Amino acid sequence: MLYRRPMTSGETSTGLRERKKAGTRRALIEAALTLFERQGFDGTTVQQIADEVQVARRTFNRYFTSKEDVVLAHEDQVMEDLLAAIDGRPRGESPVTALRAVFQALLADPHWRRHELPRMQRVQLLLADNPALMGENMRRFAVREELLAHHLAERSSAGHCFHARLLASTAFAALRIAFQEWAGSPDADPDSCARLVDEALQRLDLGLDLPPLME
Repeated sequence: MLYRRPMTSGETSTGLRERKKAGTRRALIEAALTLFERQGFDGTTVQQIADEVQVARRTFNRYFTSKEDVVLAHEDQVMEDLLAAIDGRPRGESPVTALRAVFQALLADPHWRRHELPRMQRVQLLLADNPALMGENMRRFAVREELLAHHLAERSSAGHCFHARLLASTAFAALRIAFQEWAGSPDADPDSCARLVDEALQRLDLGLDLPPLME
């Protein structure tokens, strides 16, 4: 059995603080989504979101800069999870193979199916009903695409070039359409989402992939 050093009181308190902060952040996101669904995005104020969680507005401002930010925070978290998962794939896989494997694993994960996918569906429906919110999300796409291009390029002998950027942009478009199609369908369950996402990425695999790194 491996020996594990007991955590010090300082480490324990730091962990508790981080969990409390993460819990407050999740509560603010959940409260915001519920209020937006109930009374509309434009009809909801930051103060109402803070009141729903029983925190001060300045507490909200420590986590988010705006109403738009609290909605799109989930998209940013998904992006972080995606990049970390891509980096964890075997180095000999091509970029699209790694992407497909990552989403197959994520969409089979019980936590994702129970918590992240329902929240993603709610965000997608809000985006579809709010052009200004969709515009802000599209603006952030430029940053996310560049990040994805960088991570995909590190998996390819082609390096960070035009083709890596093209693949990242096309992959984002394919994923966006798959998730939008799934979120708006009457039978939007985890299995149908997994099928749509894999089909979208499989299409990329037919002609837009990059050469993998040489072993």
